[in-house]
Amino acid sequence: MNNIKRLYVFSPSLRIWHWINFLSIMVLFATGIYIGNPFFIGSQGIEPALAHGETLTMGLVREVHFIAGYILLASFIFRILIALTSKRDRLFIPKFWTAEYWFSIFETVQEYLLLKSSKEVVPHVRNHLARTAYFFIYLAIFFMIVTGFAMYGLSDPEGFWASIFGWVVWALGGEFPTHMWHHWIAWIIILFAIVHVYMVVREDIVKRDGEISSMFSGYKFFKKEPFDAEDLK
Repeated sequence: MNNIKRLYVFSPSLRIWHWINFLSIMVLFATGIYIGNPFFIGSQGIEPALAHGETLTMGLVREVHFIAGYILLASFIFRILIALTSKRDRLFIPKFWTAEYWFSIFETVQEYLLLKSSKEVVPHVRNHLARTAYFFIYLAIFFMIVTGFAMYGLSDPEGFWASIFGWVVWALGGEFPTHMWHHWIAWIIILFAIVHVYMVVREDIVKRDGEISSMFSGYKFFKKEPFDAEDLK
């Protein structure tokens, strides 16, 4: 146990952002699925358009969806701010042009496919495969914010959101293509979340590195000095 290195990886700001981001995305996905294909949850089989006096209405679901959208926007801006003010929390751009990047990707894939023992793999605080996934997920979340508020602006063509993001709808070919892109990218984010949970649990079971608890405590544990430990300083 004396050889175990305890490193402070996640700041309080990043952990708060993580959980707010997670909750807002879950609410957005659940309400978005209902908005895209409305149904009434009840024993009477009431049509959504006629369910005004019931518990679940389209108006309520849309309102919750929009509130969660504003929270996601605020969360995204907060993430950018902490990235600019803390080296520990900065955003990483994958170094596609380096051999080390591709070697790390290949080595990590081998480990995940059980073709290589975790003991043979160079330890990272965040391996390149994870960093690449996070990079594209940030882009996906940004796309969802832009397209979401672009469609929101359609309800008020002279309003604030229409003036900022109105061009997005027409750039994507109209309201229906924008809606479909919004729908598809939402599923990509949810599929990432499922894989992410699996990988976090797997890491904790295989390496016992505190991957799950680290998003509460901020600390992870390593048997050897991580290759990218300098990123935490």
